[in-house]
Amino acid sequence: MCLPFITPDRLTSTMSNREISAPASRFLTGLTQTHGYYVEADGERVNVAFEPWSLEQVNPFDVPCLRLQFRQIEARMVLERFTIHNDGEERAVDLEAAHDALQAWMDSMAS
Repeated sequence: MCLPFITPDRLTSTMSNREISAPASRFLTGLTQTHGYYVEADGERVNVAFEPWSLEQVNPFDVPCLRLQFRQIEARMVLERFTIHNDGEERAVDLEAAHDALQAWMDSMAS
């Protein structure tokens, strides 16, 4: 999957108008049943990271860390930000450009 990137100074002007979301309880249950995700919740926001350290067959330094930030709005988890950390550099993914792929991932985690 090819994901377009945006720079931090363009982040606010390119936020998605179409919500990327899933039912909160089913989505969080799906995350807890999947290996390799680190989940941190504070009641309002949920941060999810795919940590390459969980991979067995590749060098973890060869795989970027994917981080997603969600906000819980009523009974739904809404994706707010998706960044990729690689070699000390953080790049934000354009949520609108990757909308369908990210929505499909959230749907699969919530099923």
